[in-house]
Amino acid sequence: MPLFSSRCLLAAGLFVLGGCAATSTSAPEGGPDVEAQLLQRMDACLAGQERTAARLQEQAQQLQAQGQQLAALAEQVTGAQADEEAPAAAARQRDCPAQPGGQKKLVVGQMEKVWLPNLELELAARVDTGAETASLDARDIEKFERNGERWVRFSIVKPGTEELIAVERKLSRTVSIVQSNSDESERRPVIKLSIMLGDVSQTAEFTLSDRSHLDYQMLLGRNVLQDVMVVDVSRKNIADRSIQIRTAEAGGPGR
Repeated sequence: MPLFSSRCLLAAGLFVLGGCAATSTSAPEGGPDVEAQLLQRMDACLAGQERTAARLQEQAQQLQAQGQQLAALAEQVTGAQADEEAPAAAARQRDCPAQPGGQKKLVVGQMEKVWLPNLELELAARVDTGAETASLDARDIEKFERNGERWVRFSIVKPGTEELIAVERKLSRTVSIVQSNSDESERRPVIKLSIMLGDVSQTAEFTLSDRSHLDYQMLLGRNVLQDVMVVDVSRKNIADRSIQIRTAEAGGPGR
């Protein structure tokens, strides 16, 4: 009996010691060390996610900046295309809308040949939409009275020659002109003159001044262009001169 009890006690002691050993071995699976490792991993994962979010935000800002640059480039390209299309649109001005009375506006270039039927002269003219009144190259300008009315006598140089053609016209009025390179005003006489450009004939006012320092004897201002002509500044001498030539060949009225 004492031997049996000793053996039972020995077995029980070994069983208890084995349980303690098992408990000691499995404790790390749910112990503080494992939780600390899990927390460290979670912290590392969160830190990685934060870094990823920061990179994504930075990339989004870069994409937004690139989008703004592309929009600016697209606007520049659109503006350049509009500038390139402007001359073509000006060239298409030949198809002008119909005016009251069934007439179309005459398309003229920045330079044209103008026929003066009463003087039987064709003069080179520059078309200037910035000038209010047309101007004519005149030499030896002299004012005088005739039958109680004011007149002006002047000379026009015949193109291609040095010949001076004397002209007398009734004085319509006198205007003050201030040159861009001077503060002093210049008094210029104004006359009425019959002209023909293309198929358009009219009588318009011209200021008289010495234009010998300029390349063109005549300047056409808005008073000539208004309501009857449009200007294509990209072209020169585009008005149909066939009517002018036929009129010149037939011979115009006297001076």
